[in-house]
Amino acid sequence: MSQNSLLEVNELYVNYGKLAVLFDISLKINTSEVVFLVGRNGAGKTTLFRTIAGFLEPREGEVTFKGDVISGMGAYKIARKGVKYIHQDKSVFGDLTIKENLELSSYATGDYDWEPVFAMFPKLKILLDRKAGKLSGGEKQMLLMGMAIIGKPDLVMMDEPTEGLAPHVIQDLAVSFKEISKTTTLFIVEQNLPIIADIADRVYCMREGKIIVEEGCREDIQDLCFEKHL
Repeated sequence: MSQNSLLEVNELYVNYGKLAVLFDISLKINTSEVVFLVGRNGAGKTTLFRTIAGFLEPREGEVTFKGDVISGMGAYKIARKGVKYIHQDKSVFGDLTIKENLELSSYATGDYDWEPVFAMFPKLKILLDRKAGKLSGGEKQMLLMGMAIIGKPDLVMMDEPTEGLAPHVIQDLAVSFKEISKTTTLFIVEQNLPIIADIADRVYCMREGKIIVEEGCREDIQDLCFEKHL
């Protein structure tokens, strides 16, 4: 494992039952990077994230985090080690208030300092007593991101965080990504190319369950040179 490598995926194969979905996936995320994973629907991006986060077990290969093998460890144990995963469906505890959702994250991590959350998402403080099920899509994404940074995780993975949101909300979230990246490494599945061009340190492209391209040149990322592989 290289000195600044935080997460490494090595020769990973994943099945759903007898159906092979991921093939020989290898990648790494370095500390303090913002890395994006791109590809068409069905490419295997969510499956890869679910495997890293411990919701799926690989058929072959392994995932290491801070030098420790975490593949097959179980999602809650991986989260405790400092990997937070925000699912694509923007699921929150809808019958609970924003405050109660935040309290759940605090209980799990032992971190009850919400000031960094409110500094990044002041609207959450205003809506603290609102039921999470009544929030807009953008407000739910803010809540999920706020919950994720409680406990100061080393790595936050987000699956399609801007999907279905209004352009002005997406712009606000892009600012939040930059702010979170000052203290936390980010690994993001995203389709919004302008955001990727603006903040990505590296980009991995997936197709049919395989990593086909890694782009690490900032100029090429800004010029969207990777787009031809999508």
